[in-house]
Amino acid sequence: MALSEFSLQYVPQKAVKGQALADFLAQHPSSYGFGGNDVEIGLVETRDNYWMMYFDGSGTSASIGVGIVIQSPDQHCWYFSLKIDFDCTNNQAEYEALVISLNVLHDLRVARVLILGDSELVINQLNGTFRCMSCTLTPYHTIAKYLAESFDDITFKHISHIRNTDVDELAQITSGA
Repeated sequence: MALSEFSLQYVPQKAVKGQALADFLAQHPSSYGFGGNDVEIGLVETRDNYWMMYFDGSGTSASIGVGIVIQSPDQHCWYFSLKIDFDCTNNQAEYEALVISLNVLHDLRVARVLILGDSELVINQLNGTFRCMSCTLTPYHTIAKYLAESFDDITFKHISHIRNTDVDELAQITSGA
């Protein structure tokens, strides 16, 4: 009901590779007799560990880009660089990067995550230090808070621009800055 005022469109999720692997293993039990019925899949073993996610948005007059870096507890990193094909402010681009990354983490079934960003406004709005008063940012803030509730433990932390250079470069390359 809280989101009914926004024009959101439901898009069914496409097959998730991890789920396809789980379905395959469930339908084709091992003939090697490993003993027990437990199957360990790397994505599921992250329940007791923190994942880390860095995000940034960058805008020019011609283009908007976002950069995302997701780091697993065993230090594997995934880099995402996306171009936004509609006009938005730099703060909206920051929220776009955050919402996209929260969706990716949710699809990976991550339970505990540390979110790191150099946007003081976005991080402090999500921590509750700042109130979200902008009518252009309120829909993003609402969606980000909703997605954050799906994690067992989530922490938002502001970091300096210097500590966020990887995702900053990804966002700037995509935006053409």
